Amino acid sequence: MTAPVNDALEKSFLTHAHYLRAFAQLAGFSFWPNKDLAALQTLAQRVATAFPAPKAIPTVDINELTKCLNRAWGTELLLGLASKFEEDELVRLSNSWGSVQTYYVGYAATQALIIAEGRSRPTDHPKTQSQVRALWVERQSAVEPFSFAAMPGCKSNPSAYANGPGRPIDAGVTGWPTVGSTNCWDIAATALRSTRNDAVAKKLQEARVKKAREKKKAWHTEEADRLAQGKKPRKEPAFSSTANLTKPERSALEAGVRPYTMLDYLFRLRIKANYEEAAMFTDGPTTEFASSGVALDMVRIASAIMIAHEVRIARLVGKATLTSLATDWITKNSATSNLGIAQDADPDHHCLNVRRHQRASLRASQLEVLTPCVT
Repeated sequence: MTAPVNDALEKSFLTHAHYLRAFAQLAGFSFWPNKDLAALQTLAQRVATAFPAPKAIPTVDINELTKCLNRAWGTELLLGLASKFEEDELVRLSNSWGSVQTYYVGYAATQALIIAEGRSRPTDHPKTQSQVRALWVERQSAVEPFSFAAMPGCKSNPSAYANGPGRPIDAGVTGWPTVGSTNCWDIAATALRSTRNDAVAKKLQEARVKKAREKKKAWHTEEADRLAQGKKPRKEPAFSSTANLTKPERSALEAGVRPYTMLDYLFRLRIKANYEEAAMFTDGPTTEFASSGVALDMVRIASAIMIAHEVRIARLVGKATLTSLATDWITKNSATSNLGIAQDADPDHHCLNVRRHQRASLRASQLEVLTPCVT
């Protein structure tokens, strides 16, 4: 049964469903799930090739690394469990929380990689999100979707993207076209650009407020000096709560906003789906299977995030160490064999039925995928 649809919620749902599909496509996942295992294996190999083992092994806080990986694996498993729902109403409800879980998989995986590099775990969301620039965007080799970023100037410059498709981004993508291997770059770029534009708008507003306050403060300072000189007091003008910024001021503020990546978009989706438009995933879909597609792509994105970060972490701490941590987590948490990190390559898992694929996290076991890629 299809829930009543609000036009604004429908548009929001379709927009973010396309954004998620575009990021999943960039990670290598086609629309149909029968090749998802191969996509993960290809992604793992790409990451392994782009990030060879370092010459010097860093000193790593294994206890802190374990905590971050356990959080990531646990959240990924919960996301996979929720994807087992078959009733459309339950899928709609679970997607609202699924958007939160998808972000937190990326958040914990990013922190785990930072620790594996021998650094301290960031203490909040902005600090963690800003580290993606150094971890993925500014490296010698790029692996999409993790390395793809909206850069300063992207609002008007179609070439202001890092590690893109090798051509200017088509900023004129309108409506909700079918996501393919070419336009997925443009649709994902729209997600990144609009997310960064929100941050720029916030910075501009803060600057307008600050400038107005400084203007008022300057008037009071000047007035105090006048009164100290024995001059007559002036009537205080009606100060606005904001002040206009000059073009150079606006340009400088825009240039000062860091590059934005998929993790930033997932954070934005988490806020939107649970606070700003909490009914987007429940009242936005117009067909019974639309929600299942979104759930599937969330699981795929989470799987891609974990595989990519696990490969890089294994490069830094050694495959044996990572394998030991993963095996210990599976044993302690009794993870089912077809979900999350414990998933087996079950032939039934590769059927072409989207509804059945939506039940599992569509991720190969860590050992099966990592073994040929990491030494």
